[in-house]
Amino acid sequence: MKKYLAVLLSVIMILAVLASCSKSGNGGGSNKVTDLDDEYTTYVKELAEDVNFDGMTFTLIGKDDGNFPIKDEETGDISSDALYHRQRDLEDIFGISWEPVKTEIGPDAADQVINEVMAGGDSYDLVHGSTQTVGQSVLNAGVIINVSELEHVDMDREWWIEAMQTDYAIKGQTFFLTGPIVVSNYRDTTCVLFNKKVTELYGIADADLYQTVKDGDWTFDKMFAVASAIPENPGGNGVWRYDEPAGYDFILTSGYRITKFDEDGAPYVEDKLPVEFSNLADKLCPVFSDDSQTINVKYRKGDEAEKKYGVEELQTLFIDNRALFRFTTTEGALNMRKEDVVFGILPYPKVDDTQKNYCSYARMGMDSAVYVPRTIKSLELTDVITEAMGALSQKYVKEAYYEKLLKGQSIFDAESSEMLDLIFSTKVYDLIALYSGADYNQMGDYLTTLDNAIKYDNGNLASGYAGSAVLTNVFAKQLVKAVEKMDS
Repeated sequence: MKKYLAVLLSVIMILAVLASCSKSGNGGGSNKVTDLDDEYTTYVKELAEDVNFDGMTFTLIGKDDGNFPIKDEETGDISSDALYHRQRDLEDIFGISWEPVKTEIGPDAADQVINEVMAGGDSYDLVHGSTQTVGQSVLNAGVIINVSELEHVDMDREWWIEAMQTDYAIKGQTFFLTGPIVVSNYRDTTCVLFNKKVTELYGIADADLYQTVKDGDWTFDKMFAVASAIPENPGGNGVWRYDEPAGYDFILTSGYRITKFDEDGAPYVEDKLPVEFSNLADKLCPVFSDDSQTINVKYRKGDEAEKKYGVEELQTLFIDNRALFRFTTTEGALNMRKEDVVFGILPYPKVDDTQKNYCSYARMGMDSAVYVPRTIKSLELTDVITEAMGALSQKYVKEAYYEKLLKGQSIFDAESSEMLDLIFSTKVYDLIALYSGADYNQMGDYLTTLDNAIKYDNGNLASGYAGSAVLTNVFAKQLVKAVEKMDS
């Protein structure tokens, strides 16, 4: 009997220990690094072997929003908690503490960093923000460093977007770092939603749409042919074929580039209207300017939308099953999932059968990055921690936002999951966000000209393009001069 009691007591003690471990480990929410490391944690621990950051503070500045890389506590929000878990691991591994500096809007972060660097201060170790609102300003001011100065940041690893070294480079120099280190990497990418209630109503087979994409035959002509199953809607009381086309997005998703680079790697736009842009506008404008087919983008919100369509926001028409196709982003898909509408996800169409691959655009103004100020207290600290953040983001942020939110909560069928993989594997970037206008709040005349020509008026595209291209190239040259000044 004593023998059995002894065994029973031993079992109870083991169970107690296991229960205690469960409460103090990942399952209890503290997210301590476990003994069983994954490849990303192992990589970060190897980075930590050759440095000693114990007791050091890492200060990151950026806009206070859901995309800000530092979170104070777990909240139950999948995306936010992923950022919290990432920084807890970095604290545990490197012995650092975080000091977040959160601003109200993106330009505030840029202004604070510019003022700090110009004054010779080293208060900020890393800057986070939109490439258009923050990146443009800090680069033009010459207050950030070339990524090549970061010895440990390995741009060939899967957690860094390679296009920053090509499509976002200036005279061969890279200044921006992006990837899963910023949540917007999974929010900014173009996609097309189709309303499953509408396809059912008009006898359009969802499976055929997906198969067309898989076969490489998803083109504008194919989209127009599919949409023709829906009668035109001149009175505005029925169903539209298209909801809010995205204008110049179509140039980039058709495989063209707005930004060109000269032999020295300096960016510019063509002085004369590229024939590809003109042909695309001629192809799309007749469809997207037709109120009987398309919810006209000239009436976006407020009284105009209410007066024309009887709704405050045009997306309500898609939600109410009154539009077949909606042109949006992956964030738009996630937001639409919260509404009472059933949809599928597709990439943007190819321009025609000659386009080799689908292209999904990282939409201007939504894509974000991190930047390293010229005056920092320790280059080694910023270098190593930035690389470690990138690696752990592949573990936490990609899993949380891409797998759990986008693929887990924003889709209704397995085919849409396949489409998301295709969309993100064909992502393209364009530097135009950084020099399209002097004021980051405005697209600039150049993009407005392209946008309008594709959406509702291509009659004056050639003449309007030439004048706006001149001014755009002035802004591009200013950007190049800023980079050249940094080298001098």
